[in-house]
Amino acid sequence: MATASHIRPRRRPVRAVDQVHRTVAKSSFTQNLLRAANTKTARTALVLIGTAGLAALAVAIVGPRRLEREVIKPLRGAIEPQAEKLWADSRPLRDQIAGLFKNATPTGRQKLVRNFQSWIGHFHAT
Repeated sequence: MATASHIRPRRRPVRAVDQVHRTVAKSSFTQNLLRAANTKTARTALVLIGTAGLAALAVAIVGPRRLEREVIKPLRGAIEPQAEKLWADSRPLRDQIAGLFKNATPTGRQKLVRNFQSWIGHFHAT
């Protein structure tokens, strides 16, 4: 049997420990700028700005009238009829979806919204 002097205390004594103060290196302005430029939002903005700049350069080189005559009008003539046909063909589906939302209860409407968002997200991911 152990005596009182040989019994180990349940809790170890806590010793005071000096906190270690490490100097945090301040990141430089260029590092902060590069870190900010690498975000997805910043990259998207840079792509949009670059695209707008290239479009402005094309207009400046070719000329606005010639660009409209040779590029925009032929594209519009090829795309508009197809877009109008697709919009007209999708009318029954759009009416059906509108009817689903109109007839749903508020909680059912929330579920429909989540399901459609998931469905659309599936197509964005593929």
